[in-house]
Amino acid sequence: MKALLRLVLPFMKTPAQGAATSIHLASAPGLQAVTGQYFANSRPKRSSKRSHDEAVAARLWHLSTDLVGLDAET
Repeated sequence: MKALLRLVLPFMKTPAQGAATSIHLASAPGLQAVTGQYFANSRPKRSSKRSHDEAVAARLWHLSTDLVGLDAET
């Protein structure tokens, strides 16, 4: 287990590093009007091609509403 941890640890973020982008976005005055933008490491980044696929989004929405017992149309 320790060997595995030594292999993956360099690729993992600390809790502070993981929270840094969220804190930056919540507190940066120049970003108050920014909405719907994806950020990684405190910088704007284009999300994956799949995230822009409306058919995939619709399937995910319907699956999600089915799983929680809600009407997908409301």
